[in-house]
Amino acid sequence: MTADAVAVAPNRTLRLLGREIPVILPRRDDPRLRLAVVIGALQVLGQVGLGFRVSIAQILVTIAVCAAIEVGVGWRRQHALVWPASAMLTGNSTAFILRASGTAHGDWWSLNGIEWFVLAAVLGLLSKYLLRLGGRHVFNPSNAGLVLVLLLVGPLHVYPQWLWWGPMSPAVAAALVVIAAGGVWVLRPLRMWPMAAAFGLTFGVAVGAIAAGGQCFDAIWRPDSICGSDYWLTVCASPEVLVFVLFMMSDPRTSPGGPWPRALFGAATAAVAAGLIFAQPSEYGIKVALLAALTVVCAVRALARAGGQLVGGRRGFPERAAGLLTSPALIAVTLIGFTVPGLVLRLASDQAVLAIDRGEAPRGAQSPQ
Repeated sequence: MTADAVAVAPNRTLRLLGREIPVILPRRDDPRLRLAVVIGALQVLGQVGLGFRVSIAQILVTIAVCAAIEVGVGWRRQHALVWPASAMLTGNSTAFILRASGTAHGDWWSLNGIEWFVLAAVLGLLSKYLLRLGGRHVFNPSNAGLVLVLLLVGPLHVYPQWLWWGPMSPAVAAALVVIAAGGVWVLRPLRMWPMAAAFGLTFGVAVGAIAAGGQCFDAIWRPDSICGSDYWLTVCASPEVLVFVLFMMSDPRTSPGGPWPRALFGAATAAVAAGLIFAQPSEYGIKVALLAALTVVCAVRALARAGGQLVGGRRGFPERAAGLLTSPALIAVTLIGFTVPGLVLRLASDQAVLAIDRGEAPRGAQSPQ
């Protein structure tokens, strides 16, 4: 859930110790400001009405860590104080989805598991600054950080926000209104509706086929397995899926331009997500599969662009090949793109995941043998 602003000249100055320091602030029409308002409103609803198991301290620390990193990078690169709008959005988005085992709703100032929030934030921003091809970062920072932490740290310590936000209530209804209105407000100027529509159509059909085939999954918030039409409704109508499509996939810096490429991007992400979800018998596996689909598609898209440069570049083929094959960023993107699907599919047989979502073991307990 992030979008880089177009580079602009300093629009303010700050006088400090007799020195004029350039200050760069976002424009009023910056889409990041709109997205920050939407995610902030959902965070407030999560605290006061939806029972989100994330503390105010976890949210603030994650945002602060991201902001500090981006301010430092901006100072080093531009010798200016750059308002860290993208980084703050990355931190807020990370804390919106990530949960630490043992945190209860109402633990407002708990720092339980804060190391995992910081790790996700740092990994996300490292992916933004280090894994760059063609002058652009490959992965949505919050998405990359979340996927890596959820896969590498695992369900004993962390988990993603549940697909189900509770029975219909004023708070749930308000959240759905914020998501719907926020989606229009954020996506309209970005012209991302083809992507969202293609994802929704493809994902709805694919998950419907999975449900019709008899697949079920277990979730810690429900005593019985979720099958049939309940499977489809729980997954496809989840507020979490809507947030993912409208506010994470829509990052203009990591999605293609033009309506048809964006529609293909949305459909491809939905297809990969459904393929990874198909084998998952747990909510944890389904949610990680959904998030991981965007990581995989972004990696494949970057590799395809690199392949196009290899074929159509101006330099000789051997020089282009040597440059690409020795690029640390390209090697890392390739490893992530090919490793993440295997790690997600392994969740289907992970006994710790199954025991937790079936209610047979608490989070943070030792993995059952």
